[in-house]
Amino acid sequence: MMPQYLKAKGESLASNGYFVVPIRPGEKRPRGAAWEQFRADSAQIKKWCSNGSANDGVGILAFNTPAADIDVMDVAVSGAMMDAIDALFPGYALQTRVGLAPKFLVPFRTDTPFGKITSNVYTDGTHDHKVEILADGQQWVAYHEHPDTRKPYEWFDGLSDAGISAVARESLPVLDTALARKIVETFEILAAERVSSGAWSVKTRAASVKNNDAARANDDFGPHTPPVADLSRGQIEALIHKLDFDSRDQWVRAGRILHHQFDGEQEGFDIWEAWSANSTKYDAANQVTVWESFGHRSDSPETIRGLIKEFGQPEKAQEPIGEEFVPAARFASEQKVEWHIKHVLPKRGLIVVYGAPGSSKSFFALDMVAHVARGLPWRGHRVKQSKIAYVAAEGVAGFGSRLAAYSKGHGVSLDDVPVFVRGGSLVLKTQVLALCESIQKIGGVGIVVIDTLSAVTPGENENVSEGMGLAVNAANLIIESTGASVILIHHTNKTGEMRGWSGLLGAADNSIRIERKDDVRTAHIEKQKEGKDSAEYGYKLRVIDLYEDGDGDMVTSCVVEESEEIAKKPDGRRERMSTGGDFATSEKYSKARHYLSIIQQEVGLEGANIDEADVIHAIQADETVNPLKEQDHPKASNIKRTLLALADKGKIKREGRWIRLTL
Repeated sequence: MMPQYLKAKGESLASNGYFVVPIRPGEKRPRGAAWEQFRADSAQIKKWCSNGSANDGVGILAFNTPAADIDVMDVAVSGAMMDAIDALFPGYALQTRVGLAPKFLVPFRTDTPFGKITSNVYTDGTHDHKVEILADGQQWVAYHEHPDTRKPYEWFDGLSDAGISAVARESLPVLDTALARKIVETFEILAAERVSSGAWSVKTRAASVKNNDAARANDDFGPHTPPVADLSRGQIEALIHKLDFDSRDQWVRAGRILHHQFDGEQEGFDIWEAWSANSTKYDAANQVTVWESFGHRSDSPETIRGLIKEFGQPEKAQEPIGEEFVPAARFASEQKVEWHIKHVLPKRGLIVVYGAPGSSKSFFALDMVAHVARGLPWRGHRVKQSKIAYVAAEGVAGFGSRLAAYSKGHGVSLDDVPVFVRGGSLVLKTQVLALCESIQKIGGVGIVVIDTLSAVTPGENENVSEGMGLAVNAANLIIESTGASVILIHHTNKTGEMRGWSGLLGAADNSIRIERKDDVRTAHIEKQKEGKDSAEYGYKLRVIDLYEDGDGDMVTSCVVEESEEIAKKPDGRRERMSTGGDFATSEKYSKARHYLSIIQQEVGLEGANIDEADVIHAIQADETVNPLKEQDHPKASNIKRTLLALADKGKIKREGRWIRLTL
């Protein structure tokens, strides 16, 4: 019978203070996405076991339980390292894990998570030798079958073989960055002796610890980041009170977080002292001394972002209502609706602009916000000028071309258009606070555009409130913390309605549906909370030649031009799909139609060129075509066959490696 490591050891490890992650049999990497964020309790471990993971191995998150991994097959050097580590931690019977002797691992604990530290890699011609301090963002195996020996990992401490599951995390020795580097430096000294004797040679030189720290600088919740500016004292206290006040580790952790958040000022100490008074470990006599010591440490302090990541964004504390009730006439006279574009885009509102692929919804949104950025009237409506923050979460290069086309098509320098762009991936669930801070740094931002909603909510279920409710909450947080309106660019479903959870439309202050019929495009104001809805604005796209590429082909994009023509919305009734050969309705061409919609979304309109390789990449990246995100799926050769079918049907034109829409 296969050993049930998770079932046998998981709950005892969790009760002893370790954060457990399940590891599939025969593998080293933990089961599940975002495992670095797991904070499994006994109930979660029972759930894992009942859902088929009882036989999984058990990993321990290393962010607060780092481990020295002595990956050395030289018996003498391994023994010397064990002696050196024992000497660094006198008085401890160190827990030691062995899978393939003489390699071994020793776990520790830390109050201040730090990045991985590693030695050079050496080789004796048969085996490689290195030492790693596994730390924040990693895990180490506590119980599992070793992939080489096919035998279980074993634990010993010189006193018993009960193993790490019987040892409280608090009883492990503390490892900070200085001691971690000392362990690695000790190995480097031993390795240098082996190299000088000719027994070893350097195989790979390690990146410096500074480089490791720099890599972690991209972590918005990392210990290097500045204090959070938009939390009230009540929110900070709510986060601190989620910590276990009977744990000395957590007591120190809370103090360090508050010292960093309040820059060592009295207010932070007062919060810490009031919270500490609840603890049986309260050390009033030494609290001031410990507080003052926080400012003299050389390693990076943990910030309150760590608690936000662990427990979520705290709710704002209830405040006094402030104003009393007033007569209706007075209230009405004092309330004024403010607009970016009068009767179209409200201030401090949530707006959804949505349409089918290739409908040009992003072109339309850019045209609107560019008018706001320049303070120009839009379609006869008055405009209040403000800065724009545009999150181009997908199609970054294409958006750059759109900006260049706007500049050329309108004869204006982009230096005179205060639109600020953030290109590349963004995950609202984990990065919305950092996004708010970036927007606040610009100053005076009136509108934030997020293009597209699906791109910033990867892995979320668009059809349920949990998935899209998260996006709505994030948008409202941006509105509240920056004072800006938020425009979400979104897609339609197969029937032409807004895709996903119906509550998104309910949460929006304004919704604009983009329709396209041939070359005529229309923006329908479907919902206007503070004004009249049902307004319609027709427009067309004009191709702008930008530059010739290295092959002498013209790169193009387009700009929005007003039009009196209106593309009416279909009545919503879906026609029965034919089994014949009609391209528009036949099941036979359903895949080709979907590929065509992807090309339309990438190109934007007739007359613009796109590289065939870019088309293939876009099709392989489409979540409908490739939901499992498999490598090279569908195969490029199969995609090319469908492109030939589209060309035969006259839907696209192929000129060498270039593709152009001909609808």
